[in-house]
Amino acid sequence: MVKELKAMSPGQQVFGKYLLLARLYRKTKDGKDMYNIKLGDSTGDIDGVVWENCQIIGDFQEGAVLGLLGDIGSFNGKIQVTVKRVKVLDEDPVPYLPGPAISQAKLRKGLIDYIDSIKDIYLHSLLKRIFTPEQMDSFCKSSAAKSIHHNYSGGLLEHTIEVVDLCVRALDVFPAMNRDLVVTGALLHDIGKILELDIKVVPQYTVQGRLIGHITLGVEMVSREIRELRAEGVGFPFELEWMLEHMILSHHGNLEFGSPVVPMFPEALLLHAMDNLGAKMFIFTSKREEPGGESELFTNYDSFFGQHFFKFSYKGPSEEED
Repeated sequence: MVKELKAMSPGQQVFGKYLLLARLYRKTKDGKDMYNIKLGDSTGDIDGVVWENCQIIGDFQEGAVLGLLGDIGSFNGKIQVTVKRVKVLDEDPVPYLPGPAISQAKLRKGLIDYIDSIKDIYLHSLLKRIFTPEQMDSFCKSSAAKSIHHNYSGGLLEHTIEVVDLCVRALDVFPAMNRDLVVTGALLHDIGKILELDIKVVPQYTVQGRLIGHITLGVEMVSREIRELRAEGVGFPFELEWMLEHMILSHHGNLEFGSPVVPMFPEALLLHAMDNLGAKMFIFTSKREEPGGESELFTNYDSFFGQHFFKFSYKGPSEEED
């Protein structure tokens, strides 16, 4: 298991079966061929390296289940596997994939319940047009990201329900906002990811995902469906369309994080804050659970996030001590 690999010490040998999540072919400065890889299973993922002298049997492609022999090492303070021999196995990758912590059936029911809770006739009609049975299935199978957070089949559904839940609870503190607009915006903020990412085995960017991105793709989907509603005689208000599209466009919050505009009204700001909270809490929780690190209390420095993570979890006094 990957979780066990991360707890091993450099110099130990490993033999096991893992899913090839990612591979990047490179040439070293002295002209040698190599791959930087990411291995995974249902417990997590780990980086690895494959040098040109490694024996590879089979089609070494992302999504393949590998039987491998390797050595545990360390690079830039992080545990990694140096692969010695690898064979591509004819096995189903599904058991090696992570998934939502909550059953998909429960999450899907939550999605349907939120859609049915919308009383605004325009927003309800729009959600029904977007979440057709076919598109509902696609949404429920999609990943929320290629990496970083909720990056597995069902992750988009899990993340979306989490964001809607957070928004609805925040409305108890800020009741002046329009609940139907908040919930609809939260349900649709990442809808473009069903076109941005392909989840055959592990999340991969589609061509249009790389070229256009999920924010623009999502706005285009919403805009298209609103035009169709108007063509059918549903007088969808232009101001409502602008606000909903703005919520999708601004949900990353800052221009440097991919949003072409910043939030300009309360519902948009709330969506950004809750989307950001949900994603970052996933990261912080995952980092705390990772074995190994700089010390017992801190992870290694994470160059992507630019910080260490504190791993101690305070449980409080036991009932016997009360």
